[in-house]
Amino acid sequence: MNYIALYVLAAGLAMSGFGLFRVFRRKQYKRSGIRVDGVVTDVVMDGRNYYPIVRYETLDGVEVEDEYSLGTSPSAFKKGEHVAVLYKPENCKKFIIDNKKSEYIEFGIIAIGLLVFIFSGICLID
Repeated sequence: MNYIALYVLAAGLAMSGFGLFRVFRRKQYKRSGIRVDGVVTDVVMDGRNYYPIVRYETLDGVEVEDEYSLGTSPSAFKKGEHVAVLYKPENCKKFIIDNKKSEYIEFGIIAIGLLVFIFSGICLID
């Protein structure tokens, strides 16, 4: 039995699952979140990924500046870039960036995970 292929198979499945989780979470934010304008105030590197620091003001006038939870390499955002933010009404620090780039990243994670899953499955069959 090829244990490396099994580990890669599991990693591909986990990656696709993470991508699906992000897609469903985005749908939840679009359904119940509050949309405001935000700006990327900085981009920080943590490990191999770049994470945007986003500042926005809630409808109640609360200023929020926090690191976005989805990082990319290379950075998908630039300092000073204006973005649409969706935050949870019950916790204004929980937010997502609502744009096509973020959606493409999430679907890219699913696609790469599925490709890894399929490729490792083929290797297990051979």
